[in-house]
Amino acid sequence: GALCKEIEETKMPSKGRILPSVSRFEEFVTFSEEMFRTAQRRGELDKAHLRLADSVFSSINSLSSANLKVNTDMVMMENFYHIHCFLCQKKIHCLEAKKREAKQRYSEHMEKYVTKYLGQPLEKLNHFFEGVKARVAQGVKEEEVSFHLAYSKQELRKVIEKYPGKEVKRALEILYRKIHKYLSAEENLLPVVWHAMEQEFIRQYREFEDLIQRCYAGSGIAMDFTMEDLLSYFNSITLSN
Repeated sequence: GALCKEIEETKMPSKGRILPSVSRFEEFVTFSEEMFRTAQRRGELDKAHLRLADSVFSSINSLSSANLKVNTDMVMMENFYHIHCFLCQKKIHCLEAKKREAKQRYSEHMEKYVTKYLGQPLEKLNHFFEGVKARVAQGVKEEEVSFHLAYSKQELRKVIEKYPGKEVKRALEILYRKIHKYLSAEENLLPVVWHAMEQEFIRQYREFEDLIQRCYAGSGIAMDFTMEDLLSYFNSITLSN
């Protein structure tokens, strides 16, 4: 009970980003499994593990309202990922559901983190096509979208001109360095997050291409870079780092 209270009241450390509550939970589980692995009253230990797991998940969730100097989704992603890796290693039956929950939570926060940062390399294109989708959702026929002044063929060409291939690659390089700087090295999440970034970027690119085909058919308008170019940008950034 005292340990649960301590875990729930934990504060963000001044150095590092894995919460002390996560470390305390792991210490207790490791120690107790070693001490009581042959004990008769396994059920009591399972109850303690589950209660502590609830407390540590609660302490991570409370970060969303904490005054963090770094991205909240990133910190929550790293802590849930850390717990998931720990529980995969320990293989404790009563914590299987918590292991699955930790995986779900780190995946959710990684998706939010990726989405938040990925809008930036193609921000004006994103904004333009969000407007196009909004018009279609409001009932405007796809073939008539380009007759709206703000979404005319001329306006689309202007926005596309702002994103030549070399500038997109440069923006991705800056994004990679930014992620590398802020993700904590000990969790080794950079390859996972960067791959998620690549998948989301590809999804956005395909969506933009699809909207151009549907709403600007026959206009000859195309983005300055192809899907092959995009894959080569990601590949070269990954290999050079």
